[in-house]
Amino acid sequence: MDIVKFKAFHTVAKLKNISKAAEQLHYTQPAVSAQIRELENSYGVRLFQRVGQNLELTEAGIQLYPYAEQLLELFEHSRKTVAEAADLESHCVRVGASSLPGIHLVPGLIGEFQRHNAEMNIVLTVDDAYQIERMLLAGEVDVGILGRAGGSHKKTRFVETLLLEDPVVAVVSTDHPYAERESLLPEDLDNQPLILPPEDRLTRRAVEKRFRSLGLEFRLAYEISYTESIKRLVINGLGISLLSRVVTSWEVECGWLQVLPVEGFEVNREIFMVYPKGRVIIPAVQAFIEFVSERYDRPIT
Repeated sequence: MDIVKFKAFHTVAKLKNISKAAEQLHYTQPAVSAQIRELENSYGVRLFQRVGQNLELTEAGIQLYPYAEQLLELFEHSRKTVAEAADLESHCVRVGASSLPGIHLVPGLIGEFQRHNAEMNIVLTVDDAYQIERMLLAGEVDVGILGRAGGSHKKTRFVETLLLEDPVVAVVSTDHPYAERESLLPEDLDNQPLILPPEDRLTRRAVEKRFRSLGLEFRLAYEISYTESIKRLVINGLGISLLSRVVTSWEVECGWLQVLPVEGFEVNREIFMVYPKGRVIIPAVQAFIEFVSERYDRPIT
């Protein structure tokens, strides 16, 4: 690399002696002499002349010296910049999450992880599961946490770890007639006014499919895109919703909603941690993967 030649030139120019320059650079004297000769050959001029016991710069060498100094300073600055970027990257975990875990699970996981790993930097992207999988394959995120309905849709391109199975439960206001009960039967949902997300959502599709299989009348009162809005409508007594338990935990704790398991309804949302197979995993990402697996007491598959 030419930077070695310029470093040899710069050091000899400062010390005026090849032997001293070689000692400072931890090179042999012939190696330093060879670097100087190669640089002189590149420019087609002599860069040093002997004056007494010292090597002094020729006029050409004097003109080259400030450029060599700037080049070495710029190279050193670039090394520091790249090293800082590499250090930042080595402590960065890019997490992608679909909406359910991205809103209700992952922020808590990140907070707990960083309490034990303060030097780590977490970047969180929340999008639909398809986009997160695309970003994983493109190397735009390191690990994904995705919610799915029904069984696992295991893809051969990913390593998948099932973190939890989150049951879909009936959600009612605290003054609803069902609120005093401990659980419901499927027939209790027959012809009830339902407040659900649009039909392109996984939970909605799974709920409708289960209604059909049980022969229940599906009565949609409100179709709302945002889960928070669905919960507010339920709180105000406008109907019943069927949601995964995890999305209602805060409102239940506050005493605003009541959740009731529906015996025999058997619709679950599954939460997976996924990352691409065969990809080199940096230590920070590996630490996050191990933390999440231990948090949910799941072996890394």
